[in-house]
Amino acid sequence: MCCDDFTPRLKAADLKKLAETRKAELLADGVELHPVLNSTRKLATHFWGSAWMKQLARCESGGMCLAPGRTLLRHACVLDVRISRCTISALISADELYEVELKLTPLDDERMDDLSAACAGHIDSLLALLEGKIDESVLQQLCHPDTGLLPSPADWHMRCTCPDWAEPCPHAAAAIYAAGCLIDAEPALLFTLRGVEPAALLRSESAPVELDAQGLSATFGIDLDFPCETPTP
Repeated sequence: MCCDDFTPRLKAADLKKLAETRKAELLADGVELHPVLNSTRKLATHFWGSAWMKQLARCESGGMCLAPGRTLLRHACVLDVRISRCTISALISADELYEVELKLTPLDDERMDDLSAACAGHIDSLLALLEGKIDESVLQQLCHPDTGLLPSPADWHMRCTCPDWAEPCPHAAAAIYAAGCLIDAEPALLFTLRGVEPAALLRSESAPVELDAQGLSATFGIDLDFPCETPTP
């Protein structure tokens, strides 16, 4: 199935109503959910979330079928999304309730060394890194479509309980877009997903870098557990 062939079996209103019913049933059964809904045109407004969406646009132009995922996301069908190291887990409501697990290939040592070398001495703080307020040349390397932090099509390994043979299926695509929305709100999740400790990109041979966890928490409205001292190289 290609994107042009995808038409939801249910109308938009029915998709949303069914998702709401399933969500209520799961919550009544004591299931903890982390739903994601985003009906905006841009889907992301901050640096790393926008970079994620731009990378998805590149993947889509290269033949990856992602448009159905946007449809499901905008109709409140993403009932639960969790990001852990190199993994996205999700529950997606469509004609049935589907479980999705997406694995990302970890960055190899050579790629990580190249990124660390590009960043060394050019990033003043963790806050600057998470906000994307660093030298343009460094950003270009971090966001390079093939060798940066953002996943390329070859990095994804997908599993869904639906019978669709496509990769990604619409439910996996919805989970990928939902993860981008979470990253837009909490950019540290991108580094978690890629298995990268942000402090590894801040190490400088010339001077230590101060990580202000309290300031970061205030900026992003979240609790961060990164150490407040610079690790020893």
